[in-house]
Amino acid sequence: MKIFITRVWGFDPKRWPIITFNLEGNRDRLLRESSPGDRIVIVGTLREPTPEPMRGRLLGMAEIGRIPVETLDVIGDDARGPQDYDESGQFRWPKAIPMVEAWQFTPQPLLLDVLQEQLPYHATSQAVALSEVDANAVLKLKNAGVELPEIQFLKNAKLLDQALGAKGPTTGPKPKSWSAESSRDVDRPSFTYAFRFGSSDIWKIGHTIDVNERLKQVNCHIPVEVVHEQWNAKFQQRWESEVSAHAMEQRVLKSLSQHRTDGERVKCSEQVLWQSWLESIGV
Repeated sequence: MKIFITRVWGFDPKRWPIITFNLEGNRDRLLRESSPGDRIVIVGTLREPTPEPMRGRLLGMAEIGRIPVETLDVIGDDARGPQDYDESGQFRWPKAIPMVEAWQFTPQPLLLDVLQEQLPYHATSQAVALSEVDANAVLKLKNAGVELPEIQFLKNAKLLDQALGAKGPTTGPKPKSWSAESSRDVDRPSFTYAFRFGSSDIWKIGHTIDVNERLKQVNCHIPVEVVHEQWNAKFQQRWESEVSAHAMEQRVLKSLSQHRTDGERVKCSEQVLWQSWLESIGV
């Protein structure tokens, strides 16, 4: 069992039973480097909006699911606050992984009272692996299980975890040292895409390394037996890095700000979207 760690603004699995990221590459990197049964430790950042009692402390731990999800597809408006959006109105943490199980540390110790040294800077946007010594220290902390909400996508995540042979919550075998340096995780060909819902004027703008796989993931949440419509890929633009693909996504969404509905969706004619698309490419 490997133990990862990341900095966040708080720990409330009952309302946010997911591990969130700002970029798809950072999320998918954790999925690639982790295995069923591995866990991630949640640490409070040192500044606002993290509540002062949580700052710099080991807050809890979660078992990492195996299903990539979109945060806005699974977390309702009632659980999101103004701090979750940046100055331009963009949601900060659009990519996520479900928690299979979660535990809160009791008490919640300061990070440097448990770990050998402070975390690297990129542990705020990414998940990094703990050394064997630090992982063992974390597993010795007192904790209490947190009951996750009865939501279908969490049930699916747990079923998949069980199917892949993950063990129940134990201290398990000793963690092995694991290198988790950030190098080229976002420097790979990626695409900006525009998905259209059926023949409507509803569009979903995003970026991904695999348009077909992303389309499958989005349509998994559509009850086609009732709606009889699904998303289809209308436009896509290839870029040499995920950063560039994300940048175009943001340019399109900004130019269509008056047509925004929710999350990464807009409502406009194909002609309006195509004009914005071309301008955002630079044509």
